[in-house]
Amino acid sequence: MLKTSKTVESLSYKQKVLLMVGVFMCIELGLMVSSQFSVALPKIIDDIGGIEFYSLVFTVNLTVSAIMTPIVGKMSDIYGRRQILIIGILVILVSEMITPLMVSNIYHLMIFRAIQGLGGALAAVVGLIVISDIFDLANRAKFLGFYGALNAITAIVAPTLGGIFVQYMSWHWVFYSIAPIGVIGLYLVVKYMPNIPRTENAKLDYKGISILSAAILVFVAITTFGGSRIPWLSVPMFVLVTVFVLSIFGFITSQKKVAHPIVPLRLFKYRVFVVCMLSVFAVMFAATGLIFLLPMFLQNLFGFTPTETGLFMTFRGTTSFIFAAMSGFLVVKLKDFKLVAIIAMVIFASMIFTLTFFTTSASTLALTIICLIWGTSSGVLISIFHTGIQMNLPDKDISVAMSVIQLAVAVSSLLATSFLGLFLRLPNLSQGLSYLLFACLGAVVLALGIFVITLQKRNLKIEEEEPAAEQLV
Repeated sequence: MLKTSKTVESLSYKQKVLLMVGVFMCIELGLMVSSQFSVALPKIIDDIGGIEFYSLVFTVNLTVSAIMTPIVGKMSDIYGRRQILIIGILVILVSEMITPLMVSNIYHLMIFRAIQGLGGALAAVVGLIVISDIFDLANRAKFLGFYGALNAITAIVAPTLGGIFVQYMSWHWVFYSIAPIGVIGLYLVVKYMPNIPRTENAKLDYKGISILSAAILVFVAITTFGGSRIPWLSVPMFVLVTVFVLSIFGFITSQKKVAHPIVPLRLFKYRVFVVCMLSVFAVMFAATGLIFLLPMFLQNLFGFTPTETGLFMTFRGTTSFIFAAMSGFLVVKLKDFKLVAIIAMVIFASMIFTLTFFTTSASTLALTIICLIWGTSSGVLISIFHTGIQMNLPDKDISVAMSVIQLAVAVSSLLATSFLGLFLRLPNLSQGLSYLLFACLGAVVLALGIFVITLQKRNLKIEEEEPAAEQLV
């Protein structure tokens, strides 16, 4: 299963497409379960207890994913894309199948969600890297657009399915339901995934892994417990912040000295990489914050029912699906991923800015338009930064660069979730929601500013198989 004689050159275009169908199906396994799981968790907690650990169930999954993400790219270089991808898929499938059978308390649930975070990181990072291994530049943009569209579809369908399973069957089916998708995806990957040459003499940087893991764990502790269990102005918080700063400094120092670093510092010589990393961090902070914020905004301030709120989110998901699919074709047509990203961020920022002026007297039509605009911009932004990386960096650096971009997404999501908890602890809920809204707006404006300042020329040469060094912004 893990070995094959197939090569990239031996695959027809049809076989490559079937491979990507399988890869995308497997990448979506983690997102499908997470989306359904968020709906099912209250019922699961009713059955097994542990309401005091409610938020930690999400945190452990994100934390393991964040720790593994920068490592996976290097692992796939050393041990092979096919091997790591198949192992990741199997970890997801097996852990999802046995979770309902073995979970009897909240601690078991957190352990299995951590394992699922591990499998999800393996599948997601390697799956996106494979696009650059088997396609030329123009097709990379198109398939990343399809990936964004598939994310949008999952965001629409999965929560609804989760609600149906919980209400009419049992929460166990949230986990069992992914089996058919996972098995089909695994079959396609095993059948069509070629043998991609490994990096000779590469080694894992265990010291760097340890330091980075410590930094992420301390960051999670700061953002999760800061202001609640640990006061911001306290000795324990000072110690945590100090350890975090020293860990980051130690990690950077270690990466300068090792022959095969997890995060090669040469990546930061590529301006396009730095811009995409900072921008995806800021944009995903805003996107995650809005996903949590808007349902509360609609229900608590406007009085909409959960069903009506779900309908608004469906509007967003539908337009997100359409424009995510279009984004790849737009990049190919305009031959400039930066221009597409800037237009999308302007629309996104304008939507959030408009939302800050809304009062409880706002019409349903106005709220619908806001959700449609949100979907339009978020659909493009789902994959545009991945497109920028894959089209502007040398092939030898794409795997580790994609890992770092995924790390930025994971850490940003953790930070946004922590900010949500911080603002919702304020005495006035509407004030807390307003603060979070302005934080989201500031994040998008920051990302937009980064892009505008660094926009010098249209540097993307779609027709070339690999950009020359001088084209890397």
